[in-house]
Amino acid sequence: MPLTLPDLDDRRYADLVDEARALIATHAPEWTNHNPSDPGITLIELFAWLSEMLLYRLNRVSDANLRTFLKLLNGKDWKPSGLTAEALAADIRASVQALRRQERAVSCADFETLALAADARVARVRCLVRRNALIDFDTEQPGHISLIVVPRDESELAPVIRAVAAYLEPRRLLTTFVHVLGAQSVAVDIDAEVVALPDVEPSGLMPRVSAALRGFLDPLHGGEQQFGWPFGRDVFVSEIYQLLDQFPGVDYVTRVELSSDDPARVFHNAHQQAVGLSIKPHELVRTRTTTLVVAVA
Repeated sequence: MPLTLPDLDDRRYADLVDEARALIATHAPEWTNHNPSDPGITLIELFAWLSEMLLYRLNRVSDANLRTFLKLLNGKDWKPSGLTAEALAADIRASVQALRRQERAVSCADFETLALAADARVARVRCLVRRNALIDFDTEQPGHISLIVVPRDESELAPVIRAVAAYLEPRRLLTTFVHVLGAQSVAVDIDAEVVALPDVEPSGLMPRVSAALRGFLDPLHGGEQQFGWPFGRDVFVSEIYQLLDQFPGVDYVTRVELSSDDPARVFHNAHQQAVGLSIKPHELVRTRTTTLVVAVA
């Protein structure tokens, strides 16, 4: 329901005349004839009538005024789509919708939202504040923003980066340096052994389990919510155990081991057992190899 426009001034002719007469005693005490025949009272009534006309126009916003306001909002080159009431309503609706669009990147959330809107090929975005990821991920760089983009098709990474960078350039603050780049991937190797149910053929179970392992760590469709494995999310052996143990056709899991090219990523529990791989905030994981042994109960 549209909002009712308020009256900017609700005084009428009689109110203005009474207000002016009340001021006579203060500003002109020698003026004692307040009858309508007095020339001064005639002038008061005349000005009250003129003021009422002005107030009437003040409380009315004409179509011409609305189009003037729209031109101020949209820029000097804006032209109305028509002179009818329907065209004016459409112009107002379009202008209000344009005002609601986000056109300025200030916070990290702003950059991520605008990067997703920059190109339909962008699937995911990660913003890193005070980081120049092109030089060093780990050292703080005030005034720098790094955006890590993940395209829907990995082969289109280069054009997607150019499109996002060009879209953000006019929308950033003058003192902000924006760096757009692709994600750094951490290759994860999974070595596991499961026992199949008695009525399940191991040769048919193995490719399905391997596909599930790859999908679980997929950057676009992995993770518990299947929205892609989160940036910087560590990989735990217990999660792989749980995935395999609940997989249809698997009776139980006997062994799960995770490894990568960097042994320093492996972290251990109090009993010095390897329990997972450490992933940095700007990194994604991908399954490189799955060594799977399927035994029969």
